[in-house]
Amino acid sequence: MRGIIKRLTASSHPLSLCAILFWTFVVPSPLQADAGAGQLRAKIVVGTMRVPPFVLRSDDGQWSGLSIDLWKRIAEELKIPFEFREFDYDLAGLLDAVERGRVDAVIAAIPITQEGEARFDFTHPYFAAGLGIAVRGEPQGSLAGTMTGLFTYQFVVAVAALFGLLLFVGILIWLLERRQKSHFDSRPSHGIADGVWWAAVTMTSTGYGDKVPATLGGRVLAIVWMFASIFLVALFSATLASSFVVGRLKTGISGPDDLARVRVAAVSGTTGEQWLNAQGLNTRTYPFVIQAMKALQRGDVQALVYEKAILGYMIKEYGWNGLRVLPYTLAVREYAIALPNDSPIKKSINLALLKVIHGSEWKDIVQRYLGETGHFASAD
Repeated sequence: MRGIIKRLTASSHPLSLCAILFWTFVVPSPLQADAGAGQLRAKIVVGTMRVPPFVLRSDDGQWSGLSIDLWKRIAEELKIPFEFREFDYDLAGLLDAVERGRVDAVIAAIPITQEGEARFDFTHPYFAAGLGIAVRGEPQGSLAGTMTGLFTYQFVVAVAALFGLLLFVGILIWLLERRQKSHFDSRPSHGIADGVWWAAVTMTSTGYGDKVPATLGGRVLAIVWMFASIFLVALFSATLASSFVVGRLKTGISGPDDLARVRVAAVSGTTGEQWLNAQGLNTRTYPFVIQAMKALQRGDVQALVYEKAILGYMIKEYGWNGLRVLPYTLAVREYAIALPNDSPIKKSINLALLKVIHGSEWKDIVQRYLGETGHFASAD
């Protein structure tokens, strides 16, 4: 700065020099004007933690993500230098730092809550995120998935009922034919087996002709059974097809009402855990979302309640084809930047934030990281 002033002194008119010095040291920048008497660091310190896809960090230390891109555009708009300070998966430490003023701002995936508002300030919201339910399903096209989808409770009941009906008809035809020198053995065990065989081949219209009733009662039963078989075969086929489709598509959880009867996971200290506790549901908590996702994949739990956008991103990013997110949104929370109470830069950040999220580039940012799963806080 002294070198610049020296060069200006040597080359500029005294009046011009006075004007430059006045503009530089007396007229404040928008951020300085907002700060007023508040003390600002030479470089804004922004606390953050990795929360894909809102905050990502590559192996070479480069930061990216929806929230990070937002902050970079805010800083560019305000022309302020900054540095990120990472809190390694330590949400409590991150929020404590902004509450105590150890950082100038916090940006990650911080929902606006009543508890947070009592501890520190929030900017305007920039994203509306809903809670979702991730469930586990059998891999499509695998033999295990096909067999699991086939042997459902509905299918087993239908098969058991069919065999029971064949046994009943087999016993009945044997009782009518046992005294005749016919195709049905007079011994109970052999004769009933002959009757079940006759009932099965008659129902399927195979009709080998090796077992034929000779009595009037037996022939009447045969006619009734042949006509009834037409309806029974159609009913069994429909039941089999329905059982197969339901078994392939159903994970056991089709919506929020099913959570009460299964083991549900949540990440400790998150809005998902708070929502589950408010519903009075038994919850198994994990310290990190990656651990909860792996527990769901192993089958230790049947569902995971967490931010819907993050669940969808992680399933896609890690290639967990056996997991999917149900099309339900349990609760919507708005994300914002957290600032210390009475922060001198709150107004400037709010103005820059609104300018960014109302610009055309913001939707492109959301689309880049979240595809079609994003919600815009400014439009909700």
